[in-house]
Amino acid sequence: MASSEDFPSRCLLIGNSRWHWAEQSGTSRWVYQHEIAAPEALDSPSDLMAWAAVGPIPQHPCLQSSRRLNLADIPLQGIPPWLGIDRALAGWGAWRANETRVGVLVVDAGTVLSLTRISATGSFSGGLLAAGYGLQLRAMAEATAGLNVTSPVGLDPEDAKPFPFETQAAMRSGAQQSLVGLIRQAHAQSPWPIWLCGGDAPQLLPNLQEQLGIEVFHAPNLVMEAMVELVS
Repeated sequence: MASSEDFPSRCLLIGNSRWHWAEQSGTSRWVYQHEIAAPEALDSPSDLMAWAAVGPIPQHPCLQSSRRLNLADIPLQGIPPWLGIDRALAGWGAWRANETRVGVLVVDAGTVLSLTRISATGSFSGGLLAAGYGLQLRAMAEATAGLNVTSPVGLDPEDAKPFPFETQAAMRSGAQQSLVGLIRQAHAQSPWPIWLCGGDAPQLLPNLQEQLGIEVFHAPNLVMEAMVELVS
């Protein structure tokens, strides 16, 4: 009979629209996956080292309360009790990896775009929340009779125009620019390094780097890397 030591070690963050996994099997290397919410994935034989949640939590025996990561487990200062644990993990991960002596701005471009300020001393220093890229597009489509949008396969040259002619490109460009503008304004007030993660990060990264003229640290696995660092 196989023991739990034969199973891969995993960490899980239950998000609003996706589940985020870190898995280690056979070697010290961790593999990260970001998938559509799938409670049946918990049925796969594994050792769930830790889990956290910001989205709906299914009833499942693998989700033991003793292995749930809470805000008290994140070594950041000044964390308010209402902060999402994904923001706390991303903030701590970026602050820990930051090589400068200033704070960091952490942008998690998920269902909701969160911008989190972490001071140079590792303290939560407020932030901003806005409807994410995909959520903005869905809201426009659902709230109007004449607007609908699909994501193109690859890059659509129309999206790169300052003022697109085509309606769907105008929607995509408008949503992108609203979020890039928010980040630009935050950076103007706190000119700290920007760390970018989240499923919609690739949509924002080119415009963000071009308009800011600085390197933006794209770290797609930032949240899960921080979780692994804490529990392994």
